[in-house]
Amino acid sequence: MKKGIVLLVIIITSSYATSQNLHIYGGADYTEYLGCLNCSRFDSTSIWNAFGEYGSSFSHTSIWNDLNNYGDPNNTLSPWNSLAAKAPKILDDRGEFQGYFTANLSVKERSLSRLSIEMIKNHKEIPKDLGRWHTKLVVDYSKL
Repeated sequence: MKKGIVLLVIIITSSYATSQNLHIYGGADYTEYLGCLNCSRFDSTSIWNAFGEYGSSFSHTSIWNDLNNYGDPNNTLSPWNSLAAKAPKILDDRGEFQGYFTANLSVKERSLSRLSIEMIKNHKEIPKDLGRWHTKLVVDYSKL
């Protein structure tokens, strides 16, 4: 019976750990919330929600707006800048650091997650169809 309870606790704990949402924070002091990386595309905080504050290509807090600090590949605060000095951080729901979200290969603590790498590689194409890319990078990948 004890083994069964221990096994159940391990399963619940590992399930919780894998279901953590990842959040992007930017700015010189990392206090500006830039959205959720792996939330549902219908979530109001999702970078995949084209009608939300963090997914709209017109929003000042969206990484998809190439006219703001975070979407402009020439800005040092942008994840798309290969020389970024202050690229955004990725934090999980518990606030634990998961790496820098950056195209700058010299950043030692940059995120090497599949999601981050694919987003950086395809950042020019992704805003053209957020729904398709969300399915490809978040939904389908989570089923593996």
